[in-house]
Amino acid sequence: MKRRKVVLIVFLIVMALFVQFFIYVEQHMRGPIIHLAKIRVKQIATESINEAITAQVANEQQVDNLIDWRTDDSGKVSGFMLNYSAHMRITSDTIQTVRNTLDEVSRLSEHIPLGQALGSPILASFGPGIPIKIEPKGDVKVDLNTRRQDAGINNILVEVYLRVRTELAVVVPFDMEAQTVETEIPVSYLLVVGDVPMYYYDGKGNPVGDQAGAPSIALPPMSGSGEASNPSGQSESDDKQAETPVEKEGAPETNESAAHD
Repeated sequence: MKRRKVVLIVFLIVMALFVQFFIYVEQHMRGPIIHLAKIRVKQIATESINEAITAQVANEQQVDNLIDWRTDDSGKVSGFMLNYSAHMRITSDTIQTVRNTLDEVSRLSEHIPLGQALGSPILASFGPGIPIKIEPKGDVKVDLNTRRQDAGINNILVEVYLRVRTELAVVVPFDMEAQTVETEIPVSYLLVVGDVPMYYYDGKGNPVGDQAGAPSIALPPMSGSGEASNPSGQSESDDKQAETPVEKEGAPETNESAAHD
């Protein structure tokens, strides 16, 4: 009888400790566990999507036809635009590839040691493994875009890349949260070469090019010299000519007054 009481007391103590441990994990460890699980899920999904799309692009035959170039009368490149048919073909293939990849990822079995949630380097690899499950959530969005950057004097490097965005559900025991995965995969690089001028200036203001020197720069005349100081646009000789008739008209008036006297 006493032995049964001892076993019952021990069982109750163990159950109380288990409940206390569960409450502690629920209140204090939930955030770190979800954080680690979301990081792990994002890493797995991003790596899997990148590998699948890279393999798809490597076998794609329409990558070279992605861009339609526009030229002027002299044959120089004046612009470009994406080929719509090739664009839609690659986008649809990428969406299907990402869906198949996420289906494979959802069947993976991942675990995180409970010690990692404590933030201690010593206990990081200890403790029971917490199972993580990945479930696709929402649709897959794929955009095919271009990005341009300077690649020298009158040279432009055009990058064609895919932007993939999807949402996953991170499932851990007694909890679940959504995780957005977004990645960019380069598809092709194109270099547009323009005409290089005979001379140009570097970042320090020094002339560079085939010519010996840069052309001279003409400065405007100063405000205190030359004809630029006359706002009316007339020279001094014009002013003198305008004053001369007034002096001649005044001379006869002087003579008449003298004769009258």
